[in-house]
Amino acid sequence: MKNERDGNQDKETIGEKTLSKKDIKELLTNIPDWKIVHEDSMDKLTREYSFDNFSEVLNFTKSIERLSKEEDHHPVLKSTWGKVDIFWWTHSQNGICEQDFQMAAKCDKVYLKLKTKIID
Repeated sequence: MKNERDGNQDKETIGEKTLSKKDIKELLTNIPDWKIVHEDSMDKLTREYSFDNFSEVLNFTKSIERLSKEEDHHPVLKSTWGKVDIFWWTHSQNGICEQDFQMAAKCDKVYLKLKTKIID
């Protein structure tokens, strides 16, 4: 069952466990634009993406929506003119799991693909 308040799943994630601070630090080296924030009593993986206009923001958030549906793992998105903040964590584990890092890397790929199309 999905928790609409925070965008993440309430169901137990099979095989997922909260990562240690050491594991998180190591995995962050693979996605250098991401950082950890502590809010609502838990750690979350977050990144801000920049755009030239609101149309690009909407295209990016729509792409992230499709990705989230495919993976059945949903972030919190905060969109404003020219930027999107994404937050990943696994609600059922009350923290960050490996899948959150995988999704963050996939978001970077989506962003790069969209920005490449805009430049071309």
